[in-house]
Amino acid sequence: MPDITPAAHRPTILVVDDTPQNLSLMSGLLEDHYTVKLAPSGARALKIAATNPPDLILLDIMMPEMDGYEVCRTLKANPATHDIPVIFVTAMHEIQDEEEGLKAGAVDYLTKPISPPIMLARVRGQLALKAAADRLREQNNLLEKERARARELLHNILPAEVATELSETGKVRPVRNESVSILFTDFSGFTQASATMPADRMVAELNDIFAAFDDICDELGVEKIKTIGDAFMAVAGLPKPCDDHAQRCTRAGLRMAEHLQKRNQEAAFKWSIRIGIHSGSVVSGVVGKRKYTFDIWGDAVNVASRMESSGEVGRVNISAYTYDLIRAEFNCEYRGKVEAKGKGPVDMYFVTGPK
Repeated sequence: MPDITPAAHRPTILVVDDTPQNLSLMSGLLEDHYTVKLAPSGARALKIAATNPPDLILLDIMMPEMDGYEVCRTLKANPATHDIPVIFVTAMHEIQDEEEGLKAGAVDYLTKPISPPIMLARVRGQLALKAAADRLREQNNLLEKERARARELLHNILPAEVATELSETGKVRPVRNESVSILFTDFSGFTQASATMPADRMVAELNDIFAAFDDICDELGVEKIKTIGDAFMAVAGLPKPCDDHAQRCTRAGLRMAEHLQKRNQEAAFKWSIRIGIHSGSVVSGVVGKRKYTFDIWGDAVNVASRMESSGEVGRVNISAYTYDLIRAEFNCEYRGKVEAKGKGPVDMYFVTGPK
């Protein structure tokens, strides 16, 4: 009974033989069940296979210019055609001929005159194996895409080194970082503004500003930690230690203030920002079971927050400790001892710009 499977869904078989009668015979045996393509030479077969790869190739050996062995080896050397199964169909019946064919990369070896039932059974078997291999390959590709997407998402929420450690070991060791600089920003008057601004507008404004801050941090080697409402927190000097962490945070703070100043010149809504920086030691680590969060803890974090809240709009306020680290590269204005909530009087400086 003829196969009524739509041609578009049929496996494609490429028959390669330099004898027209053999091509006609093979085509007659296969065309009721498969889409058949014919090639009278090895060169023509390679061109067809590279342009529209078939599901299976039935290949003669004794052909002029390029014999079947060379055609098979060429197919297997090309990544685009490597996975196409090849069955030799040939009059060469010596054991060494079959060994050479299998060595060249063929999956089976049939000798002429062929038995149609045996050939069709071998063809069905190899096509079934290829279909299973294709499904497995597709599943592996999908799995790898999902893994790549998971790695990308992980790197979006965690520092690169931390994400790698988590991926490879399933956990992240807490680390004490002896010398880092922490930057905080906060918007002045945000509570009042958020009460009157439409929700979508407020989120769009924050997203636009924080996206610019993300870019600044990336450019200067500062690690964003998180946003908390309208506050933005970042740190330099971890997870990879560096000697210029204070300078990096100071440059980032100045760039953020400058960005917002320029933005306010054109934007309909004007934002006022305070920026504070302090340097010291912290503990860093990852918390959470399903939603991972990379965070830092320590008194230095609290002091940095006080630098922000004790600062002035549009200025970068730093502690005396940070000042000692950047004084050779930045001009600073001593503010004297300023009362900081929970800390008492603290020496503070405004950064006025690079030297």
